[in-house]
Amino acid sequence: MIALPAKERHVRTARRFILTQLTRWGVTEEDRCRIELIVGELAGNSAHHGRAEMTVHLTLTGQDLRIDVLDTGQPPPSRPQPRPRDECGRGLGIVSHLADWTDTRHLRHGRHARAGLRVALAVGAAA
Repeated sequence: MIALPAKERHVRTARRFILTQLTRWGVTEEDRCRIELIVGELAGNSAHHGRAEMTVHLTLTGQDLRIDVLDTGQPPPSRPQPRPRDECGRGLGIVSHLADWTDTRHLRHGRHARAGLRVALAVGAAA
């Protein structure tokens, strides 16, 4: 687990942290790349919406990986739905495409985003 200020400059730190942990666990490079994108999108959402702090937590049980990103602070102002050519507003769609399942809950003082996927482990790796 890593807790960081919810600022865009800290998204890279969150990605590096999870890549180190995934490598330690023996997760294959292909899955590490997928997970890095998921964490980048979820942490980026936390940072973009101006929350005070974000926490990124990974749980590996067998080959099932769960990613939790919790941000705390006041809710952001409501934003309009993205239009087809907008560059923003696609993060959760990307996460849904890359993960086996997703769940987002809006809390009183933040948001809890989860994603899960089955990962491949390198031969001889112990989870």
